[in-house]
Amino acid sequence: MAVVALRGMKFYAFHGYYDFERRIGNNYEVDVEAHLKISGDPNDQIEKTINYEEIYAITERLMNKKYQLLESLAYDIATEVKEFDNKAEKVSVTLSKMNPPVGGKVNRAEVTITL
Repeated sequence: MAVVALRGMKFYAFHGYYDFERRIGNNYEVDVEAHLKISGDPNDQIEKTINYEEIYAITERLMNKKYQLLESLAYDIATEVKEFDNKAEKVSVTLSKMNPPVGGKVNRAEVTITL
């Protein structure tokens, strides 16, 4: 088993339950882990692993859409990464909204979805 991960992807995006969140936007951070079953040395062949450039491209494309719930966005990212490459047996996405509007000082709101 191998884990290919991108951590700390940063985006400015327009997600949130409230209309004003989808209008003004916020800073987000995304971590994606793809757990792969590999047998032996990949021998420098990218076909034997997962291309993390594609993980980034999927994440970026979905971050550019508007979602009300972080859970839905994280689920869609995990689903698309898993569907992109059948070597991904498990995909985990952690999505953080920085300084969420909760009425007090909070560093981040965070959800994790694992498929």
